[in-house]
Amino acid sequence: MVRKLEDGFYSIAGAAVDAKGKLYFVEHNTHRIYGWTAGEGLSVAADAPVDPVNLAVDRSGNLMVLSSDGAAGTVYSIKPGDPDSIAVIPLTPIAKHSNAAVALPGNFWVNGEFKDQIDPRTYQFTTLGEMFTRDMAVPKPREYVSPDGSLVLPAYRTVQQGPPNHLGWRFSDALDTYGFVKAKVGERVFVSNGSEARTYSGLVGAGGSLTDLKPFANRGGESVAVGPDGRVYLANGQVFVHDADGRETGRIDVPERPLQLIFGGPNGCTLFILTHHALYAVET
Repeated sequence: MVRKLEDGFYSIAGAAVDAKGKLYFVEHNTHRIYGWTAGEGLSVAADAPVDPVNLAVDRSGNLMVLSSDGAAGTVYSIKPGDPDSIAVIPLTPIAKHSNAAVALPGNFWVNGEFKDQIDPRTYQFTTLGEMFTRDMAVPKPREYVSPDGSLVLPAYRTVQQGPPNHLGWRFSDALDTYGFVKAKVGERVFVSNGSEARTYSGLVGAGGSLTDLKPFANRGGESVAVGPDGRVYLANGQVFVHDADGRETGRIDVPERPLQLIFGGPNGCTLFILTHHALYAVET
């Protein structure tokens, strides 16, 4: 049964959960970061920090915040409830990180619109699937690393329009996604290619690369999340449930269009569903 937990938001997304299952998410209109648990309800984790867009949580419980401020965006760390703890994370060359998780966009849009995709030798156009496979395999040369070293965010190419602050426009895979998924190098992760309307699984490599991409479902939308039972949940108008082999087994109807899915709660079995204006949950 779908429960509405909170509503009245303008536009929420960028959610992440900590080790205890507490949910954090961004309200874009007010530049506020909220927290939510069943016991506490809604709380303010950070009030009007520097233009937050997407979140991840490191092993120490600090938020790693991707901001659109700056020509290429900015990443900073902040302890929930402690505004004085904010610290900018520098951009560094990629390196090996023992036992660190990598934050990756959960949904991509790869359609080659800024490049001629025809092969003059064969007069064949690169397909959307070929573009996705090609682009995902390229490692990013630089990254952001959380202060405790437990979390890595690859630095995706950013396109800037307008002034170099939060008043301008920024476009990148990390800024455009509704939220991150986390995995360690060598683990398999699910991501959605919205331009192709297909969900894939791939192996995480150095610099946030994804290789050995395998089509999982002929449905790809705003978000994908894996439950504790191994089932895969896809946000695409409604929430579609798939077995680990890709077979569709059910659907969860939500009153508003779901934009981001993420599992949390004390036992990790609560599926949080973010829409533009409300927060919903389903116990799985």
